[in-house]
Amino acid sequence: MINPFYISGYKSPEYFCDRVKETGQLKSALTNGRNIVLLSSRRMGKTSLIKHLFYNLKSHKNVYTFYFDIMNTYSINEFVNLLANTLLGTFNSKSKRLFNNVIKFFTRFSPTLSFDSVSGEPTISLNHITEQQSESSIVEIFNYLDKQNKSIYIAIDEFQQITNYKNKGFEAFLRSHIQHLNNVHFIFSGSQQHILIDMFHSYSRPFYQSSDFLKLERIPKEQYAKFIVEKFKETKKEIQLNAVYDLLDWLDTYTFYVQNFFNKLWYLSPKIINAEIVEKTKQYIIKEHNFIYSNMHNLLTQTQFALLKSIALEKYVKQPTSKDFINKYNLGTTSTISSAIKTLVDKELIYYEDNVYKLYDVFLQKWFEKN
Repeated sequence: MINPFYISGYKSPEYFCDRVKETGQLKSALTNGRNIVLLSSRRMGKTSLIKHLFYNLKSHKNVYTFYFDIMNTYSINEFVNLLANTLLGTFNSKSKRLFNNVIKFFTRFSPTLSFDSVSGEPTISLNHITEQQSESSIVEIFNYLDKQNKSIYIAIDEFQQITNYKNKGFEAFLRSHIQHLNNVHFIFSGSQQHILIDMFHSYSRPFYQSSDFLKLERIPKEQYAKFIVEKFKETKKEIQLNAVYDLLDWLDTYTFYVQNFFNKLWYLSPKIINAEIVEKTKQYIIKEHNFIYSNMHNLLTQTQFALLKSIALEKYVKQPTSKDFINKYNLGTTSTISSAIKTLVDKELIYYEDNVYKLYDVFLQKWFEKN
């Protein structure tokens, strides 16, 4: 029997919880000719939401969808390589004519064409083109897609990564060409929210007010609890609704950690889930992460580690530079803590939401409570 709680990837609507409103908002923007920015904290489920939307759009005959994650790209050349391979992969599965046209399109750059040894999917490498050729190829790709008698929807995940490219004019370059496309529309998604907000809401930035905005929040507890109980029931197991609510509180209703915990609870549990098996699962997860978490102090300064632990023990902190908080945990000076906060935010160990600081990693927070 298949474990119904997926931790990574997207399976089908059957295993996807709620997000009806958000899916509708994304679909409405794209189908009405608007680009949209999708913001969320890390591991809140934005990628699964995009793939859920694109899954629902598969039945539309005149729609093509493309998704690519640029987090691990560091140049325009890497961007265009990833874009090219995304096109190839999609067209290879949908249209041999368009696939062959894309191959012909790139022949001018003397590409290296190969096939993935595992998936068998074609891959293309454009390692010998200049940055100017990369930019020209992006323009031509966009124009080619725009001329198709289709609606083209492209999701660029971790879009803020382009601000780390050496060529600081790439942001303006993209905006100048995207704004002229009629049949190609974009989802710009990312987890570094402050950067994306600055990109799309600062008057001086090229993408200023060019797109709708959607901030992905936590799934409502009522919906999530109902989904979880149903999935246990469908797989011939039983869990009480009040127990699920308690666990959602324990997990801060944070999508990744909810999915991860219930995946393991389902795996470890007999037909009826009781308090003993719930506690066993909690201990299993903390023990599983113990080696990684116990070495974390080697990656941080003494002050940074102490501050991280202090926030974990408090669960959330409104004013980490206040005298009361600093004195309670003997953290040092205000200036030292201010610097440590910035470092922990930059390392994505803590985040600021609803006027409080929290740990990203719910399991790390629970580990600190036990240690």
